[in-house]
Amino acid sequence: MPRAAELFMQEYSRGLAALVGLVCGLLLAARRFGRHRGRRPADEARRLRTLVDTTFDGLIFERDGRIAEVNQAMCRLAGSAGPTLVGLRLVDLIPGLVLPARIQDQPTEHAVVLQDGQTHPVEVLWRAEPDGNGHVIAVRDISRQRAAESKLERLVRFDPLTGLANREQFLQQLQKTLAVCERGGGTVALLVVDLDRFGALHETHGPAVAEQILLQTARRLTGTIRASDTVARLERDTFAIMQVGTAQASDTATLADRILTEMSLPFLVDEHPVTLTASIGIALYPSDATKAPDLLRHASRALRQAKQDGRARWRLFELRMDLQTRRKRSLESDLHAALNAGQFSLNYQPFISICSGDITGYEALLRWDHPQRGRIPPSDFIPLAEECGLIVPIGIWVLETACAEAASWDEPAIISVNLSPAQFIHPGIVDTVAEVLRQTGLPPWRLELEITESTLMDDTRNALRVLTALKALGVRIAMDDFGTGYSSLSYLRKFPFDKIKIDRSFLSDVENDTEAEIIVHAIIAMSRSLRLDVTAEGVETQPQLDMLQAHGCTFAQGYLLGRPCPADQLEQRTSAISRAAERHVARAT
Repeated sequence: MPRAAELFMQEYSRGLAALVGLVCGLLLAARRFGRHRGRRPADEARRLRTLVDTTFDGLIFERDGRIAEVNQAMCRLAGSAGPTLVGLRLVDLIPGLVLPARIQDQPTEHAVVLQDGQTHPVEVLWRAEPDGNGHVIAVRDISRQRAAESKLERLVRFDPLTGLANREQFLQQLQKTLAVCERGGGTVALLVVDLDRFGALHETHGPAVAEQILLQTARRLTGTIRASDTVARLERDTFAIMQVGTAQASDTATLADRILTEMSLPFLVDEHPVTLTASIGIALYPSDATKAPDLLRHASRALRQAKQDGRARWRLFELRMDLQTRRKRSLESDLHAALNAGQFSLNYQPFISICSGDITGYEALLRWDHPQRGRIPPSDFIPLAEECGLIVPIGIWVLETACAEAASWDEPAIISVNLSPAQFIHPGIVDTVAEVLRQTGLPPWRLELEITESTLMDDTRNALRVLTALKALGVRIAMDDFGTGYSSLSYLRKFPFDKIKIDRSFLSDVENDTEAEIIVHAIIAMSRSLRLDVTAEGVETQPQLDMLQAHGCTFAQGYLLGRPCPADQLEQRTSAISRAAERHVARAT
């Protein structure tokens, strides 16, 4: 019983005990008064009866195991008139009630049998009458209390929106199931289902639509499982399924495929279709884990792998995932020390004007030289830094270092710096950029901040506010990795960008895929109509550069035109880069 309900029942019991004591005292006083004042016993009896009938709780006067008298409250509680109760055996009205002296004045819970055979929960407290010939029994209706406790119990154990078991209840049930399997044998599959890009849907369509999607998701998942399986909602858009007694892994794979198919069907909200997908991570008992928390952790790791592999798919937990996680934790520990130990450095890659071949700016690229592991690829440590929150201080160091070094260059080239999503939403980012510009003396127009499309998806209103404030400082804003998201066009109309960067994946296919060239051409044409500059990333071959120049692209960046290098090598390599870039541009012309 919840603590609040327990305290409430204690107060109930104290009140009930006081009532029983009062009635017994009145009976004793009435009898004594009747012996000494015999001329008024009828009047006093009527007064006593009136007092007893005005109480809110039921009262029973018992003699020899039968009901001798009841008050009106007891009649209402039992749904019977007084005459029908008088003479009835007490155990027929309240089954199981016995009156041993050792539990006198201690409340017990019972059920009153109604005329239609149904029962009503009550709390009973009794005391022997002063003359020892019977008992006074107080009966209190606790149906509302039980309903409140049931509601509280449901709130504690079940998700209020979907009615599914919540995380705590699910883990308890999972642990009990695993304990049964451990004693008697058996298998359990745990599937963790997460909606893809739910944050963007919530932002675009609002909370009412998001709630409808969650409700429909709960119904779809419940409809895909057997009666012996369990569905729960673990958190906002993450659900779990416990599949018991799977004969082999293929049974779970079949269920996962069925869920993916169901989730790929359009959701209907206010008669409008909304398309969404889901990703699934799976862990098996006993092969992957024998404890509920471990099984859930492994299924969650498999879910992350499914997300990394492109979403809308399922993945089984594999031991290598656990090994990768341990490696990540070790790398995370080293990452904490790397910033203070001076293990980070910046390389600069030029981007050139396709028209003239001139170097117009450089992108700052972070490098980590680990004392034992050597140079660690950014693709390994940048996501880890974002995950553990270190990307914010690391990002500030990159911004400060890049601006300070760029301010020392003889040529006023633009310096392009990436802002991670965590940096962008971090409070005070605008003040940080303003302070870095003030301290380094770099003119604002020479700083270009690159923002990925995913940065804008979760909170477009705040994103617009931040970007507008950054533009007010005089810096340039570029959308990085353009074309990899699903709503880039709407972002270009809504946000104050100066440039877009075509993702390198389009350039890598352009020589062998005519559709890729059509996409690149469309992006360039659209950007020119919006008066935005375009930088094409990943230019590695002359045909790629020829195509970009033919379609009117503004800038190009890639190994063909210049590899990244440290700041101290820029001066000696700039001339060579410029000559090579001019040759490539002239050849394209």
